[in-house]
Amino acid sequence: MKRHYVLAGVGVAALVAAVIVVVGTSSGSGDAAGTVAKSSTAGQSLPPGHPAVDGKTGESTPAPVTNDALQQKIADLESASADQPANVAVLLELGDAYFLGQRYQQAARTFRAALAIDPGNPTATVRLAMVWHADGESQRAAQAIKGVLEKSPGNQEAHYSMAIIYFSADRLDEAKSEWEAAAKLDPSSAIGRRSQSFVDLLEGKQTAAPAGGQ
Repeated sequence: MKRHYVLAGVGVAALVAAVIVVVGTSSGSGDAAGTVAKSSTAGQSLPPGHPAVDGKTGESTPAPVTNDALQQKIADLESASADQPANVAVLLELGDAYFLGQRYQQAARTFRAALAIDPGNPTATVRLAMVWHADGESQRAAQAIKGVLEKSPGNQEAHYSMAIIYFSADRLDEAKSEWEAAAKLDPSSAIGRRSQSFVDLLEGKQTAAPAGGQ
């Protein structure tokens, strides 16, 4: 079963790390800020756009993000990548932009191109894994991210992304553990703050994510 994504608002730089899977009957508007998913398993309100874990088999399909700013960003990055084909940073940013627009095949190709230039690049590996997860290959994605964590246990993005995969599988204790690990690595970063907000929600300490992912 393919999973479709909307994104938590933590910025393009952490795009795949912040990607949120939508399952069950949560909103298909494509606007993460306007969706409050409910977790019947955890019994808590989750942050806007967070994955639901209600056990239902239906799936929402938000429309791809096609705003003019994103399309211009993609065009600019495509041009930059054509001029600098070996620039991994540009490829990662382009892959992120494709992912935001739900252009998953192009995102996967772009992250693979980054890995061809820099084999084993942990960021490219994690973000490619989240493309696989979006396409329903969660086990493959989890194995790839576990590989990154074996080599780099301090990789915050890998812990955050692993939490998303666990949460979407209703493995709440494991998801919480990964979010805790991500939050402890750098509490001041966007990923760290959002990870802590998810931990707090799972512990019943709050009912909404901080505005703008702060």
